[in-house]
Amino acid sequence: MVYLGMRKWKLFFVTVLVLGTIAFGLFSGKDVTPNEEVRIGYFLGGRTNLIYRAYINGYFDKEGVDVRLYTKYLRDPEVFEISKDVRTADVVDGKSFGKMSGIEIVEGIMRGDFDAGTIGESSFVSSISKGLPLVAVAQLGYEEAPGKAIVMRTDVVITSLEDFKGKTLISRRAGPGDSIFLREFIRDIGLDAEDIDIIDQVDEIDATNWIKSGEIDGGLYHLRTARRLVKGGYAYIYRPMDWMNSWVSHSVLVFRKEYAEDNPENVQKVVNAYMKRVRYEKDLLDSEKDSSWGRAGGMVGEFMGMQIPAYDTFPRVSIGILNEIKRLLFAYGKIENDVDIKNYIDNRFVERIYRELKKESPSK
Repeated sequence: MVYLGMRKWKLFFVTVLVLGTIAFGLFSGKDVTPNEEVRIGYFLGGRTNLIYRAYINGYFDKEGVDVRLYTKYLRDPEVFEISKDVRTADVVDGKSFGKMSGIEIVEGIMRGDFDAGTIGESSFVSSISKGLPLVAVAQLGYEEAPGKAIVMRTDVVITSLEDFKGKTLISRRAGPGDSIFLREFIRDIGLDAEDIDIIDQVDEIDATNWIKSGEIDGGLYHLRTARRLVKGGYAYIYRPMDWMNSWVSHSVLVFRKEYAEDNPENVQKVVNAYMKRVRYEKDLLDSEKDSSWGRAGGMVGEFMGMQIPAYDTFPRVSIGILNEIKRLLFAYGKIENDVDIKNYIDNRFVERIYRELKKESPSK
């Protein structure tokens, strides 16, 4: 009998244990340390840009969740997975990038193509009013100050409210929210929607080209497009969106209800990564923040009374703000059914990681 010392026996035992564990993983067909995949339908914009920055900077990987973002080019039906090497928010290979609408994302979730999505407030309320099984788990970016404005073509002179009559105004291609915001402006200045020629659901390319060519007189534009048109001499800012609470314009992170119920640990990891990226950016010095935006957004901070969206370190989904959206959607005939919004919100994931982060000292 061969005698082994105590130290050698321990080494022998540990080796056998490790090899056995690896063998079990191999023969059972399981990865020993798997990262669960979560497929997220994504539109790229100011209110969702931070999810994108968490993605390309590895925040989801650090939480042990394999997030895949999917989107499409404007006017292109093909949906594709976004490479983490892409560092631009506007144009890739000459195409407008990240232009999948909230309604398209919801349709993808219902088909089973995605587990989750980043959608606007109006797309969310419109969808759940139809009984679609979604749950909002975090509020993303929101317009703390106006992020939109009524923009008019340079040669269109408005000296009185009567001058708006007969003008052609547009709202962008999105959920029903922007079309309502435009009509709220018309109501606020004392006119009726019938006094204006309104074109809704106009995509970014046409919204830019039509004002340059003179086909339209103006419309409700987002900061980025408005800034380009004004700086190019094609248009001027008539009025930032101050006729209603700008906070109603926000985005939410939604999951299919069944997925969230069956995979709460994955949802938690996604929310954890997002909130840790929020905290990181909140900790940045002012001199560092612009470069952080620029690496994955090309955003601008302020322009003529408008600002880029803000993000909260405690991004609970607001029932009150969503109820205001529901009221507007119902008033303008965009939804037919009432819906109890609280049944489609789960803030527990945000609350859980917020308590944990609060115990820690801020760090980068």
